[in-house]
Amino acid sequence: MASSRIQRQLSICFITISICLLFPFHVLAAEKKTIGVIMTGDIPYYSKMHKAFTARLSREGYGDAQVVLQRPYPDQVSWSNAARKLIAVDVDIIVTYGASVTLAAINERTSIPIVYAGVYNPDAIGITGKNTTGSISKVPTSSLIRYLKGITAITSIGVLYSDIEKESIKQAEEIESISRDLGFKAVRINIRRPEDVRKIKASGKLDALFLTCSASVNMSLDAILEIARTNKLPTASTLKNENNPGVVITLSASPEEQGEMAAEKVIKILHGARPNSLSPTNSKNIELIFNLKENMAMGFKIPMGLVTEATKIIQ
Repeated sequence: MASSRIQRQLSICFITISICLLFPFHVLAAEKKTIGVIMTGDIPYYSKMHKAFTARLSREGYGDAQVVLQRPYPDQVSWSNAARKLIAVDVDIIVTYGASVTLAAINERTSIPIVYAGVYNPDAIGITGKNTTGSISKVPTSSLIRYLKGITAITSIGVLYSDIEKESIKQAEEIESISRDLGFKAVRINIRRPEDVRKIKASGKLDALFLTCSASVNMSLDAILEIARTNKLPTASTLKNENNPGVVITLSASPEEQGEMAAEKVIKILHGARPNSLSPTNSKNIELIFNLKENMAMGFKIPMGLVTEATKIIQ
């Protein structure tokens, strides 16, 4: 009897240990994580970023995490409301693509960790905080302007920005500074809504257009490129857009790399790391895309230096 009882107890212990060893993730399933994501509108650069982000999570065993996606319109109220919705449902982490939505989340003063991606210059616009980290998408805009000058003479460049997007304003200021150094004029054109693209025609004689990282600008890209083609204005951008490759020169941090770096930080935080222990990461994969087809259609020069240095040529 005693021997039989001992055997039963040993069998129960063995079964219990086997279950714990073979099925440890069943215990974790009860703690399924919820990740809130905010990205403005339907901008291909951020969509690519998000696809890479979720793919990396899946590869690392977090494919069952619930992702709550918010796509606010590009204005202050919509950005704030998107952040508040995620805070209200008590997500485990908030992931933000772009500077404006990142600032909106930070301004809610939540204790929820915030991981950003696709932010051009976080320090310049006050993206800091003990529960904030992310990946930086800064590229050398002086090089982009140099490439642009290589295809046409520039005396005046239109800078498309939004005065409600801090990072867009900083980029506009950067282009103004570069323009002064190179001896030509930068004309700011404020784009808040799609109909604002009409301001381009009313801005006097322009030789080229620079598209800042503004969400409003990039959501109006089709209309902007139509005006650029009609008026033979070469365009330059810091956001890669494969859905509409009409921009003549693009110098962009890889959206796929940005998404993957965000996923890496999210996973580390889920494993217990504090956001302020994870330093913001600069993008290493910078893409230079030259739209030779668009350039030739508008009759501009083909600088061999740009052809040689481009990581991709659209023909």
